[in-house]
This record gives sequence, C-alpha cells and structure tokens, in this order.
Amino acid sequence: MKWLLPVFLCVFYSFSQETINIPFLQEDMFLKYDTLFSPIIINEDITPPIITFNEQQVKNQLDSLNQLTPINLVYNQAVANYIQAYLFKRPEQVSRLLSLGDYYFPIFEKYLDQNNLPLELKYLPIIESSLNPHAKSPAGAVGLWQFMYPTAKEHGLRINSYLDERKDLYKSTEAACEYFIKSQKIFNDWGLSIASYNAGRRNVTKSIRRSGGKYNFWEIRPFLPRETQNYIPAFIAAIYVMNCADFYGIKRDTAVIFKTFQVDSINVKSRINLNNLAHLLDIEKEILFDLNPMYKLELIPSLKDEKFPLVLPDYKWAQFILNQDRIYAELVKLDSLQNVEYPVFSDIEKVKYYVKR
Repeated sequence: MKWLLPVFLCVFYSFSQETINIPFLQEDMFLKYDTLFSPIIINEDITPPIITFNEQQVKNQLDSLNQLTPINLVYNQAVANYIQAYLFKRPEQVSRLLSLGDYYFPIFEKYLDQNNLPLELKYLPIIESSLNPHAKSPAGAVGLWQFMYPTAKEHGLRINSYLDERKDLYKSTEAACEYFIKSQKIFNDWGLSIASYNAGRRNVTKSIRRSGGKYNFWEIRPFLPRETQNYIPAFIAAIYVMNCADFYGIKRDTAVIFKTFQVDSINVKSRINLNNLAHLLDIEKEILFDLNPMYKLELIPSLKDEKFPLVLPDYKWAQFILNQDRIYAELVKLDSLQNVEYPVFSDIEKVKYYVKR
C-alpha cells in the first residue's frame, strides 16, 4: 500500500491580506473504476434539419404516446401551435432540456412511481421552470415545480433565512406528488388536476360551476384564467417534443451534458460555507450551487437535532468522505479568517403589518 506524502499547496487569498495554506486532499483511489463507463460525448449539431410539420404524423405519434398514459393527450390547433413553437422557434431550448432531463427525470420518476402517479407529470417542470431550480416567477413562485409560498407551506416545505426547500429537488418533487394526490381525489380527472396546479383548485371548481357542471378541461377551458387555458396545450406539446425531438433532428446539448452528474449526498457534521468548500474540493462554484440550490445564503447550517444534506458529484463525494475531518478543520479556519457570520437559524416567520387609514 502506497502512502501519500503530505504536500501543501499555497493558495493566496485577499482576506485581510493574509496567506493561508490548504493541504492537498487524498484522492479517491476508486474513481478510475467509477468513470470507466462514463458516456462518450459526441459533438452533434443541435440545429434541426428542415422538416415540414406533418399533421397526420404528429397525430399518429401523439396517439402512440397516449396509449401509455392515463393523461388524455389531445391533439388540436392549440397543441399544434405549441409543438411548432418548441420545434421550429426554440430548438436550442429543447436541446438543453433534453440534456437536463437526463439528470432530473429519473429523480422525478422515482417519486411519481412511489406515489402511483403518471410518469408523464415529470414534464410539468419544463413549462413551469424550464428545469431551472433557481427559477422565480413575477408572482413569487420558486423552484423547479414553481411553488407559491402558501402552497409550499401547506405541503411542509421550509422557507426561512437559511433554506428555501422549494428549490430542493427531492423535497419539492415529493410536495408536488402530494399536491397531485389531493387534486386527483377531488377531481378524478388528470386534465383538471393538472389545470389546478396552475390555477389553483378553487379556480377550477369555479370554472366547473360556470360551465354548467362540466368535468372536462376542454369544456371548462373558456372559463379558466388565460394562462391556464394554455397550460394543458403547452404540457401536451412538451410531452410530444421531449419524446419526438430526435425525429426532427434535435439532439442533446453537449455543453449541458458535461454539467449533469451522478450525485450522492451526505449529512453535514458542521456548518459549511459553500464558497470555501468549492475551493477546497476544487469544484466550480456554479456546480456546487446548482446541486444545493436550497441554501439561500450559500451557507449550510448545523443544528444538534437536525440533519442538513450536502449534494456532491460522485467524483467529489468520495473525496469528501475520505478527507472530511481535514475539510471541516480547514473550513473553520477559513470562517475565522473571513469573519463569516452565520445567521441564527429560525423557522419563526416575520409578518409585516401595514397600517390602514
């Protein structure tokens, strides 16, 4: 067995004009085996060839997809308009979504399958957030699944000075599953349940009353908010495009493939400044922040009776495990050198009162 000699790398910081020494971390000796079967990336032109929109072909393909899901995938002019917009006006976005889906969809599918929900619901975050965990709408919806604050709290997602679990890939997906389970119990129709995710259950029930008691999305569509009228057509189009993009010559964006990872997580034992951890592990800050978007201040707290996860690419996760004592010690030194202040962790919500006349 070979022993690594202690080698020190001098890294210069501008913190109060101090110089700090950070040791090299022990390498994961099994990394070469983990990467033997990494996919080979081939650069492909994402610009689609000139292919005309064949309506009958689209209908046939959508009908084939419709046989695989309890969600009614209707074809009409509204759906066709969204399909054409994705394929011919935004092929670069579709290419990027195909690559991001390689990372996000298996996780969505796991939770949907556990809750006996249609796997096609995994495509909803495409029209909600374009698979961006940092997405925030003008109305205040946040995360991949675009939860508003009250709905997030209803489903147990924590939002405080440290955390916004609407950005947590796993917890927000679990909350979305809970929402659909409740909605389906109320409406017993996937079109209405999905519409309620956008408009809210109350708006859907109002539209049902205004339609004279119809229980079909397309029949109550004129009575729904304008955004929700287009929500189901966009969703059906997203399902079609993500499954048939290759038919139109749209390939995965190779620039995004390089930034999607097999990941693993570990519960931290001490407070962690993600900026400093990125330096110690020699990993891009953007990668670390994208894998841990729920930490609003880029700081991971540490509490006696709580566990907070740190998500890392698999090629850094093992290195963290091997060197965690040294890493924690170095993080404490850096916090002291930088005078990092960690806010008090509290779930107590601040309420603003506005004085009226």
